Amino acid sequence: MNKVKADVDFSFDIVPASWPVCFVPGCPMAETCLSHLAGLHIPGGRTWGPAIYPTALHDGQCGQYKKIRKIHAAWGFDTLFVDVKQRDASPLRSAIKDYLGGNGTYYRYHNGERLLTPEQQDHILGLFRQRGYTDNLRFDGYRDVYDFS
Repeated sequence: MNKVKADVDFSFDIVPASWPVCFVPGCPMAETCLSHLAGLHIPGGRTWGPAIYPTALHDGQCGQYKKIRKIHAAWGFDTLFVDVKQRDASPLRSAIKDYLGGNGTYYRYHNGERLLTPEQQDHILGLFRQRGYTDNLRFDGYRDVYDFS
């Protein structure tokens, strides 16, 4: 298994509050597991929180395993709508809101409070392509982040 050199820029500050950390001894998947990486970076004053139990490991496989992955995440939709015709704007916004789970979630992604994974970006860009838009298909901003989705 390839060891991921991912902890150079890793800080526990980026770990979502609900993310489970892992300390399972002898786990063969630990070197590439995001939960294990989070566990390695717990600040000294932290004494409790969500955790992965040793019972998650069966026959060398963990049911809670999440591979360490950095993604090119995106946020914001204004740039996507710059060249969109008025008749297409509302249906496109509705389709994006439906895909993301509603109006509130849409605005969290729009304002950068949540970040779109590459898979979500592809889906949303596909909605624009289905309506014939192929130019200027960019989100407002991008950032390389660890994938906690």
